[in-house]
Amino acid sequence: MSIDKKVKIPERWKTSDRQIKKMQLAFEFEDYVEKQLKQEALDNGISPSSQLRKILGLHYDPPLKPRLTVSLTPEDTEILAKRYDIEASDRAYLRLGISREIENYYSKNSKPKKN
Repeated sequence: MSIDKKVKIPERWKTSDRQIKKMQLAFEFEDYVEKQLKQEALDNGISPSSQLRKILGLHYDPPLKPRLTVSLTPEDTEILAKRYDIEASDRAYLRLGISREIENYYSKNSKPKKN
Protein backbone atom coordinates (compact mmCIF):
# COMPACT_ATOMS: atom_id res chain seq x y z
CA MET A 1 0.00 0.00 0.00
CA SER A 2 1.45 3.36 -0.97
CA ILE A 3 0.74 6.63 0.79
CA ASP A 4 -0.04 9.75 -1.20
CA LYS A 5 2.68 12.23 -0.22
CA LYS A 6 0.46 15.12 -1.40
CA VAL A 7 -2.01 14.60 1.45
CA LYS A 8 -1.71 17.35 4.05
CA ILE A 9 -0.89 16.10 7.56
CA PRO A 10 -3.22 17.63 10.19
CA GLU A 11 -1.51 20.16 12.47
CA ARG A 12 -2.48 18.24 15.62
CA TRP A 13 -0.48 15.27 14.34
CA LYS A 14 2.65 17.38 14.02
CA THR A 15 2.64 18.16 17.74
CA SER A 16 2.35 14.46 18.51
CA ASP A 17 5.56 13.89 16.53
CA ARG A 18 7.40 15.94 19.15
CA GLN A 19 5.75 13.87 21.87
CA ILE A 20 6.92 10.64 20.27
CA LYS A 21 10.51 11.85 20.31
CA LYS A 22 10.45 12.28 24.08
CA MET A 23 12.25 9.71 26.17
CA GLN A 24 10.37 8.14 29.05
CA LEU A 25 12.40 6.72 31.92
CA ALA A 26 11.04 4.62 34.79
CA PHE A 27 12.64 4.52 38.21
CA GLU A 28 12.57 2.26 41.22
CA PHE A 29 13.62 4.06 44.38
CA GLU A 30 13.91 2.88 47.95
CA ASP A 31 10.51 2.99 49.68
CA TYR A 32 11.41 5.98 51.84
CA VAL A 33 12.50 8.00 48.79
CA GLU A 34 9.35 7.16 46.83
CA LYS A 35 7.07 7.97 49.77
CA GLN A 36 8.84 11.27 50.41
CA LEU A 37 8.73 12.23 46.73
CA LYS A 38 5.02 11.43 46.51
CA GLN A 39 4.29 13.35 49.71
CA GLU A 40 6.19 16.40 48.45
CA ALA A 41 4.29 16.19 45.15
CA LEU A 42 1.02 16.05 47.07
CA ASP A 43 2.06 18.99 49.26
CA ASN A 44 2.99 20.96 46.12
CA GLY A 45 -0.23 20.01 44.30
CA ILE A 46 1.62 18.39 41.41
CA SER A 47 2.13 14.89 40.08
CA PRO A 48 5.09 12.75 41.19
CA SER A 49 6.60 13.05 37.70
CA SER A 50 6.32 16.85 37.90
CA GLN A 51 7.97 16.68 41.33
CA LEU A 52 10.88 14.76 39.76
CA ARG A 53 11.17 17.45 37.08
CA LYS A 54 11.06 20.17 39.77
CA ILE A 55 13.86 18.51 41.76
CA LEU A 56 15.94 18.20 38.58
CA GLY A 57 15.38 21.88 37.78
CA LEU A 58 13.39 21.08 34.63
CA HIS A 59 10.24 22.81 33.40
CA TYR A 60 6.92 21.29 34.44
CA ASP A 61 3.36 22.41 33.91
CA PRO A 62 1.06 22.64 36.90
CA PRO A 63 -2.07 20.52 36.48
CA LEU A 64 -4.86 22.34 34.68
CA LYS A 65 -7.63 20.61 36.56
CA PRO A 66 -6.45 18.18 39.22
CA ARG A 67 -8.65 15.12 39.38
CA LEU A 68 -8.57 11.55 40.50
CA THR A 69 -9.46 8.64 38.30
CA VAL A 70 -10.40 5.04 38.87
CA SER A 71 -10.59 2.21 36.37
CA LEU A 72 -13.63 0.01 36.73
CA THR A 73 -14.10 -3.46 35.30
CA PRO A 74 -17.57 -4.43 34.08
CA GLU A 75 -17.94 -6.41 37.32
CA ASP A 76 -16.99 -3.33 39.39
CA THR A 77 -19.57 -1.30 37.49
CA GLU A 78 -22.28 -3.90 38.16
CA ILE A 79 -21.45 -4.01 41.89
CA LEU A 80 -21.60 -0.22 42.19
CA ALA A 81 -24.76 0.06 40.08
CA LYS A 82 -26.51 -2.38 42.43
CA ARG A 83 -25.18 -0.52 45.47
CA TYR A 84 -26.50 2.82 44.15
CA ASP A 85 -29.67 1.30 42.64
CA ILE A 86 -28.95 2.63 39.15
CA GLU A 87 -28.35 1.25 35.67
CA ALA A 88 -24.74 0.13 35.12
CA SER A 89 -24.64 2.13 31.88
CA ASP A 90 -25.54 5.42 33.59
CA ARG A 91 -22.09 6.96 33.95
CA ALA A 92 -23.30 10.29 35.36
CA TYR A 93 -25.14 8.68 38.27
CA LEU A 94 -22.34 6.18 38.75
CA ARG A 95 -19.89 9.09 39.09
CA LEU A 96 -22.30 10.86 41.46
CA GLY A 97 -22.70 7.74 43.63
CA ILE A 98 -18.94 7.21 43.84
CA SER A 99 -18.35 10.89 44.66
CA ARG A 100 -20.90 10.85 47.45
CA GLU A 101 -19.58 7.59 48.89
CA ILE A 102 -15.99 8.88 48.97
CA GLU A 103 -17.04 12.24 50.42
CA ASN A 104 -19.11 10.49 53.11
CA TYR A 105 -16.18 8.20 53.90
CA TYR A 106 -13.84 11.14 54.49
CA SER A 107 -16.33 13.34 56.29
CA LYS A 108 -17.10 10.45 58.66
CA ASN A 109 -13.47 9.44 59.17
CA SER A 110 -11.89 12.88 59.40
CA LYS A 111 -13.94 14.31 62.23
CA PRO A 112 -12.00 14.86 65.47
CA LYS A 113 -12.51 12.06 67.96
CA LYS A 114 -14.00 12.97 71.32
CA ASN A 115 -12.31 11.73 74.49
